[in-house]
Amino acid sequence: MEEKIIYNLDGQDYDVIISYKGIKNINFRFEKGVFKVSCPWITPKRMIISGLDKFAKKLLDRSTTTQAFGNDYVYLFGHKIQVTFPGSIKYNDETRISFETPEDLIKKIRKYFLKYMQNRTLYYANLMHCPSYTVRVRQMKSRYGTNSRYTNTITYSLILIHYSPEIIDSVIIHELAHCYVYGHSDNFYRVVYRYCPRYDELRKKLIKAEFA
Repeated sequence: MEEKIIYNLDGQDYDVIISYKGIKNINFRFEKGVFKVSCPWITPKRMIISGLDKFAKKLLDRSTTTQAFGNDYVYLFGHKIQVTFPGSIKYNDETRISFETPEDLIKKIRKYFLKYMQNRTLYYANLMHCPSYTVRVRQMKSRYGTNSRYTNTITYSLILIHYSPEIIDSVIIHELAHCYVYGHSDNFYRVVYRYCPRYDELRKKLIKAEFA
């Protein structure tokens, strides 16, 4: 028997498909934007939600990271680039960087990505008549971006480096919209849709780790 529920993680709703089976343990997976739970026949819903609270962020992060890298490829700005580890790539038609592991590759192009995000955030801040922000990039487990109105700082997840520029822009617009509306109300999304009409479509790609 299967049951479908909605689970909210950091303001984002996810579908959860619960499969009740003749098993002893509860298993959690995240596939194609959906949390899948296999559990014994008589399992309290509160126990499933408690498990999601514990494992969802790790499953989401692991899913995206795994798809971003392969044995012979990496996604950068939505493009699938053939690589070998260790190896080297040439980007920006000027700079060649060498790396040992996928993590080493991302570490070395982080500076380039930060500059990219600073420029795109400034572009949309001017377009949306928002104040200028200090922009940071760091590893984030469950969020793609945060807007601190107290420090006037927007922090983006480094995982965005794998996505297409259009998807990245949708996250930038989302964060800048918070300079007008703090929460995720209808008024907030009216601001987002004004500058990103395809936001819902791009958000689905973001969650499902469809990088292109």
